[in-house]
Parts: sequence; C-alpha cells; structure tokens
Amino acid sequence: MTSPLRTLLDRVEQGEGADRTINWDIADAFGMVPAHRIVETGFDYDWYRKAGDTALWKANDSEGRSVSLWQPEDVTGSIDAVVSLVEKVLPGWDHGYESGDCVAFGKVWSQGRHDDTVVRGEARTPARAILAATLRAKIAQEERNA
Repeated sequence: MTSPLRTLLDRVEQGEGADRTINWDIADAFGMVPAHRIVETGFDYDWYRKAGDTALWKANDSEGRSVSLWQPEDVTGSIDAVVSLVEKVLPGWDHGYESGDCVAFGKVWSQGRHDDTVVRGEARTPARAILAATLRAKIAQEERNA
C-alpha cells in the first residue's frame, strides 16, 4: 500500500510552482490544520475542503459577512515556508538546496551528521526540492518505525 506521504511526494516532484491543493494536503498530513471548526460563522473546515479551491480562501457566512479562513503556508512556492515546515516536522535537522537550469536539488540532514543522514529531493523549484527531501525523510522515518 502506498503511504499518503509517498503520494504527496510524487505530486511535489512532478508539479511546478505554488500549488494550493498540495499546500493543504501537506498541512493535513502533518496535523497543521487548526483543530477547531469555524462554527460561529456557520462554516467548518470539512465543508471548505470539499467545496473546491476558491471556497478555501474566502466566503460569506450565513449573514452575508465576508469571512477569511485559515490558510496553510505556501510550502510549494516559498523557501521560507518550507524551511518553517522542516523546523516543525524534522526538529534538529538542517536544510539546503542547489539549483540548475531546469531542476533543483533539495536536501535535509540531521544536525551534526551531514555525512550519513543526508536525504535528497529533486523538483523543478528550490521550495519543491526541499519539500521533496523533507517528505523523503519523513517516509524513511515512517518505514523505520513500522
């Protein structure tokens, strides 16, 4: 059976640029979506998640007021956002990347152990490459703990 993280990894490596859907799926996978539901406005996260891309970001509540909803960090489009993710899901790990003409190579490693713990990822942009490396590291951790 394919793990949800491996499916996300495939999508990250194959895509290009910022992707709101992947950002949401990463937030879901790592438990970063706020646990509370936005019930005071008559909406909840599940409804927005299933309603489609535009409904995720802004809508009107039952009384016609504009409601801004929580948004995940742009881990597919922003190096700062993906570095924040690395710090949250791989505490004590470092990160880096190199980029060429059409591809970027990301890496994460346990601090102080650069030689034997480097996990690499490849994608079209630096943010996605670091994200791919992060997902590979988490997949490896899952497999070791299985």
